[in-house]
Amino acid sequence: MQKNIIEFLKERNIIANVSDEAKIAKILRNKKGIYIGFDPSFKSLHLGNYIMIRILNIFNKFGYDTVAIIGGATGRIGDPSGKKQERKLLDLKLVESNITCLKKQLSTLLKGSKIIDNFDFYKDQTVLDFLRDIGKEINLNYLLEKEIIKSRLEIGISFAELTYNLLQGNDFLVLFEKHNVGIQVGGSDQWGNITTGLELIRKKHGIDALAGGMTINLLTKEDGTKFGKSEKGAIYLDPTISSPFEMYQFLINQADDDLEKLFMFFSDLSLDEMKKLLKQHNDDRTKRIGQKMLAKEIVTSIHGENAYKACLKIADALFNSNFNKLSKQELDICLKQFNTYDCNKSSSNIKLVDFLIQNNIIKSKRIFRELVNDRALLVNGKEVDENFLLNNKDSYFDTYTIIKKGKKSYFIIRWKDNN
Repeated sequence: MQKNIIEFLKERNIIANVSDEAKIAKILRNKKGIYIGFDPSFKSLHLGNYIMIRILNIFNKFGYDTVAIIGGATGRIGDPSGKKQERKLLDLKLVESNITCLKKQLSTLLKGSKIIDNFDFYKDQTVLDFLRDIGKEINLNYLLEKEIIKSRLEIGISFAELTYNLLQGNDFLVLFEKHNVGIQVGGSDQWGNITTGLELIRKKHGIDALAGGMTINLLTKEDGTKFGKSEKGAIYLDPTISSPFEMYQFLINQADDDLEKLFMFFSDLSLDEMKKLLKQHNDDRTKRIGQKMLAKEIVTSIHGENAYKACLKIADALFNSNFNKLSKQELDICLKQFNTYDCNKSSSNIKLVDFLIQNNIIKSKRIFRELVNDRALLVNGKEVDENFLLNNKDSYFDTYTIIKKGKKSYFIIRWKDNN
């Protein structure tokens, strides 16, 4: 691993802005800590947030102390950054529940970071103390020049969201004074909040104070959307919300032209190893070598090797229409992504052709006959004839009948007991 972490991040095009490179270098030489904040707006972080988790782990590998801040205080207000209108306030009990979940999640994914709830900075502080100690240090004109605030002035911004910038700035000040933190890292939309923290530290400790900030480039896909979101929404790190297989499928389906950028952000491979892998991938893109390696690295890092092996098992079952080797839990995960139709177990001997037409899976009996003749219609992995009847007799785990039409289209019957 290289000695200079800034060079490491730059050569991978991860860094967007740096407050003062010479000072950042001095901060790093003095072994000051690094911190990144996480918003408790939901009970799980998503794949886009994993970029910041990885940044903390990289700094940790280079020998720096790292701190993850969960916004127990700031989350009660909501960051106005990137928002065109006022955020809806979350219920306080929900925020507290989210914080508990994020602490557990981060403690699993971070390799040595200290995890702090910034509510601890404010719970014993009065409003008057905050206004006197922090509010007096920042001029209103300074805040109004911030893009995150200026962009909201025409439609309006509440005093609460206006003060978010001060709260995050104060977080940096507290961490600088009490936790030996010298650098804040954030997304590209956090630059205004980071610089307020630097301004507070400058006013409290002078221009030579060892504090700096940097932002990370926004990671987007070839279609311009943020990485980490599928057609169905965000890919969450909590396996009970987004299964490891959903994450695996999302990564396997990444565009070829995005692979180099994704490897730069997420892979532990050296640049030479990446170059060789991408060349191998581009020699025959149909093999999806790059996507498979990307999925292996990320799924294993987040969910572990056993979860990754289960993903391979499920993918193999889907590709070969062979579901016999899957456990009930694996089959549940595998079939979650497909259209599912509930049928009573008493409704046995349903004509397959009638079922397909009634549910708009095919349009006519003629098409049904063509699919049967072309061997393009399978039920539980077996070919069928024109008179095939559906029932739960041969279903998987007395629950699922799996219909495959063509090469990739699956339709699931879930057999249920009479209510």
